[in-house]
Amino acid sequence: MQNLDLIDWGAVGAASLWITGLAVVLASLGFADFRRATTGLKMRAVLGQPAYQLAVNAGLALFCLGLLASSHTWWEATIWGLLALAFLAYA
Repeated sequence: MQNLDLIDWGAVGAASLWITGLAVVLASLGFADFRRATTGLKMRAVLGQPAYQLAVNAGLALFCLGLLASSHTWWEATIWGLLALAFLAYA
């Protein structure tokens, strides 16, 4: 159990946030593409639906929060924090 001290758990948590965020975005784009193919709608029309906008914006907010947690300078943290707030507001 002494080897657990070698793992930076904060970095693992931050990386899991942004990876999960990108996974949510990719999954929602995949579902939107499936919906586009089955209904004959354009991709823009499918992504304009509230459920897809919520999923994409929530995924992008998770991505920004993960990069906020892993940022090292104040200006970088400020930018990622503002972007996360903007995506949460859109969600």
